[in-house]
Amino acid sequence: MAGLFRIVYVSTAQPGLTDSDIESLLNAAQSNNDERFITGYLVHNGPNFMQLIEGPFNEVDEVYGRILRDRRHSGIVRIQAEWADHRVFPNWSMNYFRVDRHGSVGSMISRGADSVDSLMEAGVPRDVLHLFSKFIQQTEYPEPRSDRAAPSGRARPDQQQEPQA
Repeated sequence: MAGLFRIVYVSTAQPGLTDSDIESLLNAAQSNNDERFITGYLVHNGPNFMQLIEGPFNEVDEVYGRILRDRRHSGIVRIQAEWADHRVFPNWSMNYFRVDRHGSVGSMISRGADSVDSLMEAGVPRDVLHLFSKFIQQTEYPEPRSDRAAPSGRARPDQQQEPQA
């Protein structure tokens, strides 16, 4: 498809964001995306979002501009922006996956006639699959492993530091 563009970003959800707020967001996204020939995937792991949107460059660029101004999240970091030969999620106007923290169970919510064949459709590029898989598995900032030093040479929280002379 000529002019197909893809953006993946992560952001932090505003505290107090309710299921109703997310349902409203998904309803608007599905309607808008259908009209603009945009497909996508939104994952929410509690405190954070990761989203992929893809479609004609001008449409994706406009939607991403609105995303940047949306007050339901902050700290938006674009982690991928690229031209593509084909869609990653050709059958999903906007699919949504919520990771519940009750025993690491996730819930997929299908939107309208979207495919629900699997968490990820066959043929998802490895880099995109890796990004979303790691995001879905991430719960909190991991504690340092005992066999590794803390970043920047700082002491791990479980180690006492001697005062500097």
